[in-house]
Amino acid sequence: MLTDARRLSRDVRVRRATLEALTVALTVAFVFYLVHQARQASSLDLGFLSDRAGFGVGDQFLTNVSGNDSRWAVYFAGIMNTIRITVFGMILAVIIGLVVGIARLSSNWLASRLALLFVEAIRNTPLLPFVVFWYTALVLQLPHIRDSLSLFGVGYASNRAIALPWARPLDGAGTWAVVALGAFAVAAGVWMFLHRYEASTGQPSRPWRVSLALLAVLAGGSYVAMGMPLRWDTPQVERFSYAGGLQLSPEFVGLLLALSFFNGAFVAEIVRGAIQSVPKGEREAAAALGLSGWQQMSLVVLPQALRAMLPPLATQCQALAKYSAVAIAIAFPDLMTVGGTIINNSGEAITMFIVMMLTYLLLNLLIALLLNGPQWRFQRGGKRRI
Repeated sequence: MLTDARRLSRDVRVRRATLEALTVALTVAFVFYLVHQARQASSLDLGFLSDRAGFGVGDQFLTNVSGNDSRWAVYFAGIMNTIRITVFGMILAVIIGLVVGIARLSSNWLASRLALLFVEAIRNTPLLPFVVFWYTALVLQLPHIRDSLSLFGVGYASNRAIALPWARPLDGAGTWAVVALGAFAVAAGVWMFLHRYEASTGQPSRPWRVSLALLAVLAGGSYVAMGMPLRWDTPQVERFSYAGGLQLSPEFVGLLLALSFFNGAFVAEIVRGAIQSVPKGEREAAAALGLSGWQQMSLVVLPQALRAMLPPLATQCQALAKYSAVAIAIAFPDLMTVGGTIINNSGEAITMFIVMMLTYLLLNLLIALLLNGPQWRFQRGGKRRI
């Protein structure tokens, strides 16, 4: 029996199974310990979120929440603000990162050194003071509302808000939105068909031009035929506020700019590394065909670099969603700020922190799911070529 025990202890499969079982047992025990400690400090009951909130969210988007609504409704408004910051922040960060990342590799000495200074200065600065600096030194220093800066005659900027034109729906707007969505689906189907036809036959079919023209004809034609169910609402300056249009709070603008430039510095390094991963022979071959520098970059280098960019870009997008929690420093009502206010007026700290952590987890899993689609398509395409 002792010999059998020694033989089993030397079996790699037995040792691996034993280690895995021990790891699972320790993990389950640790989770049960945390749940037990949490239940002793709190009931972990979510019923308090159905009570009256007692405070509103002034910077809501697609929501209209007041103090008479439930805490669930206010918390949902905070989630919407976090999603809004994440989406628009990542779009701006990618644009900034593309420009700076390409400039880092420019043959122009001044452009490359300025891009290097931008990247190194921001990446070595903590996020919290960076956000506070943008909010206090830039946004709050805008003129008072009576001296608002004019934005090309269609919008205004002041330390009270940024007012921009906005489309207001009229009768029939919902129907037109459904028609426009159908037009987009048709245009996407035409693009896929022409793209595959061009790839299989080698004959140029211009899928982008044809699909965009089809989308413009279908959506634009239906818009005119249905009596133009959207109306552009231009903001007007009043004594203490703006009337009409889309009004962005100083907190939203400051946080958006800070997160965009901060993450743009990291995206710039992702872009630079991805471009440098493309073999030099690809660009030399494009130059031999007579393509200009911009054509080489846009038609040859960037499409191949995109495969290497997507995984770290997805990670950076998830990081931006978590970075948005610093909004509490400038009182922007995001998920973290609203959750902290609910904790203050309910006293359910442990339960609320668990809800917030699960919300951030689900949000990041959703981002990963959305961005893994293009990655899977590139991987599948690469396997087919092999």
